[in-house]
Amino acid sequence: MINSKLLSQLLLLIGAGAHTLHATEVARNAGKAAAVLDRTIQAIGGTQALNAVNGLQYHSSLFRSQTLTQSYNVIRSDQGVAEAGSQSVSFSFAEKQLKQRIDRKYQYGDYWIWAFPNLQPDIDYSMVVQSGPNGFACFNKGQNSFFAEDPSQPLGFADPFLADYLIHSAQQLALPHLLKSFLENQSSLLLSSVVEKNYDAEFTTLQMPGLDLLLLIDRSTFLPFAVRAPENHLIFGPSTSDMIFFNYTNVSFDGHHMRFPHRIQTLYNTVSVIEDFVIDELTVNPKFEADFFSPSNSTISHMDPRSSSDYPRSEVHEFFETGLWGGPFPEQFNSSSVQIAPVFHNGSTPEIMNLFVGYPDYIQMLVEMEDGIIITDAPAFRSRIVVEWVKKNMGGKKITHVVPSHHHRDHAGGVGDILAAGAALVIPEVAKPLYANVNGGDFKVITYNEEKPFILKDRKVQFASFWHPRAAHAEDWVFSVAAPACWTDASSGFALFNADVVSPGSGPAARWDTGYARGFLLDAIADGIPKSATLIGAHGSSEIGLGTQDSLAHVAELAGVPYPDPNTTGQHKWCY
Repeated sequence: MINSKLLSQLLLLIGAGAHTLHATEVARNAGKAAAVLDRTIQAIGGTQALNAVNGLQYHSSLFRSQTLTQSYNVIRSDQGVAEAGSQSVSFSFAEKQLKQRIDRKYQYGDYWIWAFPNLQPDIDYSMVVQSGPNGFACFNKGQNSFFAEDPSQPLGFADPFLADYLIHSAQQLALPHLLKSFLENQSSLLLSSVVEKNYDAEFTTLQMPGLDLLLLIDRSTFLPFAVRAPENHLIFGPSTSDMIFFNYTNVSFDGHHMRFPHRIQTLYNTVSVIEDFVIDELTVNPKFEADFFSPSNSTISHMDPRSSSDYPRSEVHEFFETGLWGGPFPEQFNSSSVQIAPVFHNGSTPEIMNLFVGYPDYIQMLVEMEDGIIITDAPAFRSRIVVEWVKKNMGGKKITHVVPSHHHRDHAGGVGDILAAGAALVIPEVAKPLYANVNGGDFKVITYNEEKPFILKDRKVQFASFWHPRAAHAEDWVFSVAAPACWTDASSGFALFNADVVSPGSGPAARWDTGYARGFLLDAIADGIPKSATLIGAHGSSEIGLGTQDSLAHVAELAGVPYPDPNTTGQHKWCY
């Protein structure tokens, strides 16, 4: 993490209070920064060699990536996205403008393929990125969208937020270009230091105003150790995305000698390795074809890159690298776009409802209690809309409890919006450390475990959420139920909500797999969930309810799990 002293310095220099710094202090700091920069440039080969670098190309036979939060473990990255991958990354620094081209091939890891057996696992895309006033990012070949029907079709120009992230990432990786920029702006550089316990070192840092990147310099060798991108992560809070440079090797070109890193990793919060590649072949000043960095013809119009607090780079980075970025949430969707319907159409327990915002790709269960509202999951962007809808349509009641099915970003990315409205966060104990920094830790949390599930009831309805240590899909994965306050038989409705493990209506080999479903169903039996329950999926497609409902008995049949008759198990647990 960046220490408070450095943050205050950055705010003073870059923010509205920059004018309060004394001119002598600024000049003194810039002078020290210029001296450190000079030693760093000398360490890699000198100013003359650096200025002679006008282009660069990395060839890597090893490229791997991991997902940060679409993982099983709640506190570390443990699931691969790109496996058996390779890439070539090319840069042009001519005319002080950064141009990048990425040619990347890889296969999705087994975690993804297991959940989606029909997934096309091979990804092969080429994209070009350009900084400056006419900046853009454009897929000239293929794309990396997890949900693309044909990932071989070029996506064309990226949306403004993805383009902004990709340009920023290119600036972070293009180390010679960054050093050149520092050299040209050395009179305004900021010098500071940062101590990192996980790296077991203290680094000298340089930053140029207007560029959201910090250069961490090894104090013993003066070699660049990392280029840091400070980020605001919606779950982790203030975070760091460090591109680490190591295994420096001398490279000769055009009569010059310069040291270049030959292994590069991206570490999040100095712990989680989320990208890793080895440079097998490095070419300085390669000969590029005239249109090598040009965007191809695209049916999507070019849009100027821009950033937004609604779409922080941490959000775009995470979704893009996992193949889940689909562009910004449609601006036309608002509280009037909420669709809601009772789970049971026979009039049983109207307090139990399903809803979605805009389109039914994310279903949530809403339970109206006498004193407030319980809602399952918190999809990013949609959650603030749901909060507004509840204010307008639930007779003055507020969301009192939000119960994420698991920590994956698409199911918990909007939890901060619901907590900011006063709800309590209901999670299994194992997930508590993960959410500690949401909204600065200013919220109420209720935890539960296998022995003591979360249960809440009033005179009309009851709600419960269950966690087991052998949870499918994610370490903190839970399923939730809602039923009348005293459920006695199948004549009254019993709802069971789950996410990702079973997506109703799609069959056993499309959006869910019996390998996951079996463990879930055995846990449901152990917890006394009646066979007559209606299963609701956060995802899926069916003709029942809002489109993601099926009978639990049917799901058990598809999974080959003998499910006991409701007359032999569990009824006593649902009528107190």
